[in-house]
Amino acid sequence: MPVFYRISFSAEELEALSQACTAQSSLEERLLDEAAAGTLEEVAMQETKADDMLLIKNTIPIFKPGQAILITREDLHLMRKSLENFKGHAPPGLAMPVASAIKKIDESLQRPV
Repeated sequence: MPVFYRISFSAEELEALSQACTAQSSLEERLLDEAAAGTLEEVAMQETKADDMLLIKNTIPIFKPGQAILITREDLHLMRKSLENFKGHAPPGLAMPVASAIKKIDESLQRPV
């Protein structure tokens, strides 16, 4: 049975998360195109990554600011990875929300529900 974690984000953090996951999803899609020249196993693994990121990207808009959500460890790690990769490219107004969202994810990962 999966373990869930409780977390909530501010409107600014959700905007940062949305942009980060959109960028990561685009990257995973490009990597999938590149993997097409590889082995079947490489394509399957990259397709799984691309599908997972697309699902996360499409789930973020459902979240409301301040709403507590239950989420799996794997999904939190995907969100965190997206934010980390986005950190250096985030617009100036999103630098703080990116950092605070990463901190919230790290704290949430310490407290399974």
